[in-house]
Formats: sequence, C-alpha cells, structure tokens
Amino acid sequence: MTDPTPKRFPFAKIVIVMAVSFLVGLGLCGLDIALGSHGIGKTGEEFNVGPLDGVSLLVMALSAAGLVLSLIVWALAAIIGGIASSGKDKKL
Repeated sequence: MTDPTPKRFPFAKIVIVMAVSFLVGLGLCGLDIALGSHGIGKTGEEFNVGPLDGVSLLVMALSAAGLVLSLIVWALAAIIGGIASSGKDKKL
C-alpha cells in the first residue's frame, strides 16, 4: 500500500536542533564567565581567553549559520512548493 502523506524534508526539526545548539553555545559562554569569575582559566584581566571560549564560539557560529541557511532553504521550499501546487489546481 502507498503512504497517503508525501515525504517531506524535516525543516522544523532541523531548526529546533540548531536553535537548541545555539542556546547550548550561549550556555557554554555563560559557564565560561562563571568559571572565570572564580579564577578558573582567567589570569585576572577582563578580556582573556577562558577554557570554554573556543568551544562556545564554535558551537554558536556553526548553529547560527545552520539556522540562517535552513530558514532560507525552508522559505524557498515553501515558495517553490506553493508555486508548483498552484499550477496543479487550475482547471482547463
């Protein structure tokens, strides 16, 4: 038997995963600030590299780029799908 629902790309799930990853990156940044305030990884100056700075920046940058790209592709897919489906509804 055939499945009545068409197979679609799970854009919403990808956006949720990217948003959660971005929040994890922000949490790592906050954890790095908390560690630095207790003297872990920081040398006492205000703007030094902490133990989690690189990881948090990498996670935030990758997830933000993924969010932007997936939202653009999602919008384009909706536009193209809307144009394609409007052509099928016309009767001669």
